[in-house]
Amino acid sequence: MNKFNMTLLLVGFSLLSFAQIANKSGSVGTNNVQRLPFEERKISGDTEARDGSPYTDGDTFKKVSISGYSANVPDLRYNAFSDEMEFRNGKDIYSANKENGQIIKFSDGKVYECLNYNFEGKDKSGYLVQLVNNPEKYSLYKREKVELLKGEKSPNGITKDRNDYYAKEKDAYIIRKNGAFTRMAKNKKELLNDFPVKSDEVEKFIKEKQINFKSDADLIKLVTYMNTL
Repeated sequence: MNKFNMTLLLVGFSLLSFAQIANKSGSVGTNNVQRLPFEERKISGDTEARDGSPYTDGDTFKKVSISGYSANVPDLRYNAFSDEMEFRNGKDIYSANKENGQIIKFSDGKVYECLNYNFEGKDKSGYLVQLVNNPEKYSLYKREKVELLKGEKSPNGITKDRNDYYAKEKDAYIIRKNGAFTRMAKNKKELLNDFPVKSDEVEKFIKEKQINFKSDADLIKLVTYMNTL
């Protein structure tokens, strides 16, 4: 199947116009309006029976807003297995092109940022959940990931074979400072070693607020406080 681009028009066109199929050069006539490019999502092995879900928040498409683009952006969902933002047009599923720095705000309050970054020695390009955004000090992100695990054949022919299945990996919390991405500390001791500046104040805050290092809400409180020091 040939790849092609789908273009979201800011004004003057409905979602039906937006869903026109681009030609092989990837262009759709838009008459000087700003465009958001999309490309066809080629699903590999989508006819196979698989258990579980690649979507961390369910497979429902939700309303979003993207700064700089029309309010008529199609509803999206995040596929944590393929690390793609998906939308539906008719019976077909498409994926948005990844654009570094693009911020996608879902109607339920969840915010994703598309980033090119280096993490633990590996260059990555994908979506992170934005928890705290402070370019001057500390920004906090959460990486969601789902993997596909191999099923098992029945050992006796009586019980059913187990299908391949999606399994959610443990979320990774990531701190960004001065453009560098590092894994967030897992506990108070690690944090005080990683960020020794004003460690007494940070330690006191952790104790008073009973910070749980596995909680989004608590880590947001903690990093927001660190940004005040």
